[in-house]
Amino acid sequence: MNNDKISALLVDDHSLILQGLKYIILQMKEVDEVYTASTASEALELISGRAFQICISDIELPDMTGFDLVDRIKTIQPGIKIIINTMHEESWMVKRMIASRVDGVVLKSADTGELVKAIKEVLYNKTFFCEDFLKIKKRMNLSSESLPVDNNLTRRELDVLIAISKGLQTREIADLLHVSINTVESHRKNLFFKLGVRNSVELVMKAMKNGLINLD
Repeated sequence: MNNDKISALLVDDHSLILQGLKYIILQMKEVDEVYTASTASEALELISGRAFQICISDIELPDMTGFDLVDRIKTIQPGIKIIINTMHEESWMVKRMIASRVDGVVLKSADTGELVKAIKEVLYNKTFFCEDFLKIKKRMNLSSESLPVDNNLTRRELDVLIAISKGLQTREIADLLHVSINTVESHRKNLFFKLGVRNSVELVMKAMKNGLINLD
């Protein structure tokens, strides 16, 4: 990193969290400007219009998953550093964060000093994972490249899985469950990741094999 101060982008759908993080980060001598976005679309609009050196994003956003947002941001600004800031500590979510292309992970339960440390570390091309995240990773024994499948589905993911097994398309599932198409696609991607499959056919077969659904 050179001596120029950086511009940071914060993405979270909770306004109090956004303002709290903004206040903390603006105290850093490395930071010049902090922009905030409460949706993925707002973040992408900002990213498309100006250069940022770092982005700190939650995973749960109203219009797109944080993981999809990371992929989009990396396409627009390949050199940007990305830190995930989340409250999620579920095993499947931890696996996905490890597998993603982010530069750091700081759980919202961590001390705010860890976020400051994370920013400093990633700006110098290092990766940073907060202590609590590392403890969870160690407890799950995730040091190997082969990550076990986690079938701990949420109620809504199971609803989407059942609908997929019945041959319903995305819009039909959205209408059935009274949710948006983006929400259905998000659940579908989570299902693919949790069960370690690549398409809907493999998803249904794996779900049947693991006793998650019964087509009889």
